[in-house]
Amino acid sequence: MIFFRLRHLIAAWLAALTLTGAVFAEELVIPGSGNPEYVLTQLAKAFNQRQNQHTVTIPTSTGTAGALRDVEVGTASLGRVGRPLKEDERKKGIVYVALGRDPVVFAAGAGVTARNITPAQAVDVYSGKLTDWRELGGDSGPIRAIGREPTDASRQAITRVIKPFENIEYGENVKVVHLDPELIALLDRFPTSFGVLNQSALGACNSKIVHLALDGVEPTAENLEKGLYPAWLELGLIYKPDALTPAGKAFLEFVRSPAGERILREHGILPTVSSN
Repeated sequence: MIFFRLRHLIAAWLAALTLTGAVFAEELVIPGSGNPEYVLTQLAKAFNQRQNQHTVTIPTSTGTAGALRDVEVGTASLGRVGRPLKEDERKKGIVYVALGRDPVVFAAGAGVTARNITPAQAVDVYSGKLTDWRELGGDSGPIRAIGREPTDASRQAITRVIKPFENIEYGENVKVVHLDPELIALLDRFPTSFGVLNQSALGACNSKIVHLALDGVEPTAENLEKGLYPAWLELGLIYKPDALTPAGKAFLEFVRSPAGERILREHGILPTVSSN
């Protein structure tokens, strides 16, 4: 008798919650690309401080491929990506929400005094023809170049601007890494290092990283908006409509709010928030 009465009370309570639109607390984990990892961490902190119902966590990068996999199989409500979706990915019922355009930067370690690089010099550095910062107008020191694989979003953004990067053969002195945190660790570790990454992601560096101008144009959101800086990538979030949880919906609303846009701009991103 007691069991059936308790079950009836629980059922009535759940029904009441449904009718009143009550939402349970949720921990939202957003896996995926390293490109938006740092700025989404800042957005998650702000979101978590503004309300106490849901908690958003941004784990270590598993790449855009990881986000697509987790969202497709339903182990993640939201995923983070460093590029817009391809047609075959959209056909799987995955929705893309653009966060904004982020300048892709030729970045150097804290000990580098050079402040500019030309497209031809960038190619020569990665092909092993230029190996000393003195050849780029800075103090003498070995260029510790860090390369990325052809599928990397930052490298693809540079390739759109500097065509030789498409089939470039790295010099023997170039160390290839496959994840953004690895590149960031090397930029921090070696003062004369050199790599390519979107600007907001460089906020995760612990040292003062040098953002090199490209042909005299600084990699800023303002120059991006004016059409002066040519290299950028688009950061975004992905989800399946029937699997988007209340926490996912709430976080998306925050990201697309004036407060979210302000955080994006503070980290050098030109907001282009829209879903399609």
